[in-house]
Amino acid sequence: MAEQYSIQAETLMKSAVEDYVEVIKVVQASNANMTLIKGVKITINGKPRRLVDVGDLRTGETENEHQVLVFNKDHIETLMEAINEAGFETKVDDQFINIDVPDPSYKQLMEVVEDLQRKKNSAIGRLTKAKSEATTRARAAVENEFIEQAIASQASKKCDVHYDTYSGEISEVTDGKIREILGEEFYKKFEEEQEMYG
Repeated sequence: MAEQYSIQAETLMKSAVEDYVEVIKVVQASNANMTLIKGVKITINGKPRRLVDVGDLRTGETENEHQVLVFNKDHIETLMEAINEAGFETKVDDQFINIDVPDPSYKQLMEVVEDLQRKKNSAIGRLTKAKSEATTRARAAVENEFIEQAIASQASKKCDVHYDTYSGEISEVTDGKIREILGEEFYKKFEEEQEMYG
């Protein structure tokens, strides 16, 4: 009978990679300016409010445009002034505030990359957990004399191979996403920094 420990670990690892690919689809270069805009605060009836409390921030039709659907039209003027003070140009279109955003700087893009790296680390953590659980269960099975040591060793080796395979996939996907976020010019700078400090 084939051991099931590494098979379960592989299934969990495959799932972690699939989930990671889905999660990072929303990580984009346009997120850099969105973070600045989300930080805009206004005062309504003497109480400080964040932009997300008074409107729904979305990406616009282009990468250099964001849009706020303002929940209450009475807040449009105040919100526009605060967004303009943050350094963005705005136009009102009924209940929407259209915001023209510049291309993000390298520093802003690196904040997006750092967010991506955190997501990567979380996915790698899921791989580590899947590997660890399978090998721990196999060890316990040996101690309880359910399986032979050779089968536990085989399971452990297979888990190592699966971990290397799937962590490699995650790194490859992440690298592609970083290249997409930074663009070729900034990506070269990023690679140089990685070699220098990495």
